[in-house]
Amino acid sequence: MLRTVVKSVSLAALVAAAGPALAKDDALQMVSIDVEGGGGTLFVTPDGKSLLIDTGNPEVSKATGNTPSSARISAAATALGLKKIDYLLTTHYHGDHIGGLEGLLARMPIDTFIDHGENRETTASTQPGAPQIDLKNPPPGSSAAGYNRYVELIGNKRRIIAKAGDVFRIGGMTVTIVMADGKPLEKPLRGAGEDNPSCAGMESMSQIGGEENARSTSSLITWGKVKIAAFGDLTWDREKDLFCPTNKVGKVDVYLATHHGTALSGSPASVNAMAPIVTIMGNGARKGADPARVKTIQGSPRHQDLWKLHYSTPNPDVNGDPQLIANEDADLTRDKFWGLRLRIEKGGKITVINERNGFNKSYQAQ
Repeated sequence: MLRTVVKSVSLAALVAAAGPALAKDDALQMVSIDVEGGGGTLFVTPDGKSLLIDTGNPEVSKATGNTPSSARISAAATALGLKKIDYLLTTHYHGDHIGGLEGLLARMPIDTFIDHGENRETTASTQPGAPQIDLKNPPPGSSAAGYNRYVELIGNKRRIIAKAGDVFRIGGMTVTIVMADGKPLEKPLRGAGEDNPSCAGMESMSQIGGEENARSTSSLITWGKVKIAAFGDLTWDREKDLFCPTNKVGKVDVYLATHHGTALSGSPASVNAMAPIVTIMGNGARKGADPARVKTIQGSPRHQDLWKLHYSTPNPDVNGDPQLIANEDADLTRDKFWGLRLRIEKGGKITVINERNGFNKSYQAQ
């Protein structure tokens, strides 16, 4: 494992210099964008093809203050030389994953939209027997309202309803859908299928935080020798469908911590089966980084480092090495919304870069 430190580079400097410099790079660029505990991960191939997973929080949001998710995503895309997004994969319709879409469309075009189909969260709460909502006139802020607006914004643009087993080729990157709309792969992927001892004694979890979490469109992204797991907010029991009693996904090298590292996802059965080398956690200052989930990740086979977008104020004991944390300040007036950038070579070298201070560390896919 190689460790290096480089000079800190500001986002503004990246925007100014990214085009020509990064165009010559033969590596996949990946950015975990700080959308304050929402979803927002960008992938750009050497030939400029792009995939964005989720669009973060709404324009007017306490989470993002005066710099909304859409502006942060647009800045990250521009820094990598993009003038448009080729594919947007929306994992599910909760506001912290779909909220920035309208603002982003005002900043740059999106060619193709991928999602799991209709909104599946149709009751007023997650409590048993909760009343149904009017899907034509849903309450503001609900996933039903978010979905209706999503459909309006897409209009007649290209939309793909993802199914488990679908494969998308994006500039040399392979994106395989492993679960969508609550339905997992029927058969294990090539190289997977081994029995999973971590399933023994695994109990169900009734808490899911809303049905849309359980319907998350989950993907395995492959670039050369490197495999990246991106499962949105897939819930504990739906993870079980993918990893128990056999592992249908196989091992991965980079794991985007499911559900921001909250307690509702990231079961030992899933994490131990994937056995990631490095984990990127898209937590917020007061969201995610649950101690039990951090313990599971750090104790999994092959794991070397856990990088976080934010210092956790509720759980300071899990923060660890500050060099691996992009944002240390919980005060939005001082928050610089730094991201975590990954440079991934087809031969298997993975370099994670902290945009706050330029600290970087490299790993080798196994």
